[in-house]
Amino acid sequence: MSRTTVPATATTTAPSTTSRRSDPMSAPAESAVLSSASAPVARTSAAPSETTRIVRYALHTTRMTATNVMFMVFTIIMPVGMYLLFSMMFGDQSGGQVRGMIMVNMAAYGGLGAAVTAGTQIQEDQRNGFLRQLIVAGLSPRSFLTGSVMAASAVIIPALLAVGLVGLATGVEVGPGPFLATLAVLWLGLLPTILVGIVLGMVLKGGAAMAAGVVTMMVMAIFGGLWMPLEMFPGWMQTVGHAIPTSWISSLGGWALYGGQPPVTGVLVIGAWTLVLVLICSVSMSRAVGLTRR
Repeated sequence: MSRTTVPATATTTAPSTTSRRSDPMSAPAESAVLSSASAPVARTSAAPSETTRIVRYALHTTRMTATNVMFMVFTIIMPVGMYLLFSMMFGDQSGGQVRGMIMVNMAAYGGLGAAVTAGTQIQEDQRNGFLRQLIVAGLSPRSFLTGSVMAASAVIIPALLAVGLVGLATGVEVGPGPFLATLAVLWLGLLPTILVGIVLGMVLKGGAAMAAGVVTMMVMAIFGGLWMPLEMFPGWMQTVGHAIPTSWISSLGGWALYGGQPPVTGVLVIGAWTLVLVLICSVSMSRAVGLTRR
């Protein structure tokens, strides 16, 4: 009598991916993708917590970005070079305080470039399916957003430190406390620029996200007065400059460095931008990972 043999376990071969990333999560992402986006993922008592997943993803993304040599070069070398050029031309004005403000502005510019570019990296994750794998593997959209912000916040630090240390080495007179406070204020103030990059990465496709990120960075740097004082621009450009975060990031850095009246309006503007961008990210995330119909 003939007998039909049925395999005990049906195996499915995962499709190859062109992503250069490796899965930082411990869940079986490859097989989960093949089944269904809505299929529940079996969890065991040994499954990592949500916080662990966020930290793992943030560390993985930070490592991938930090090992991108060209990214690190352009976000560090360019602002340092511009600081040296501008400080050599104008640094001695106002008893040397101009040199300090140039240091603040170029550190903010370097951080701005790192923040926007790191944010747009989400487009690469979306394009090659890595983002969807993470979501199916158990990382919630909100946790993914948190991890992305943490990773982008980490890659800002080298740019801030590089410009700051070169500033100290070339004559910026500031104590350790104000110096560290300045870097901390700049780092916190750059949060909305990270979210700008993430929004661009989610709503735009392919190379358009990166191109838009570069244009946005240039516009925010120029209109924010990071390259030249905002007072040199026409009135309408000054109005625009006061409505975007970068000019206030510079003001907050100057306040931390030299004291004076705290720019309360700047804190409100940065806070408003952050709130609006978080809402946009929350709305766009489901669409970005393909959990809603397009």
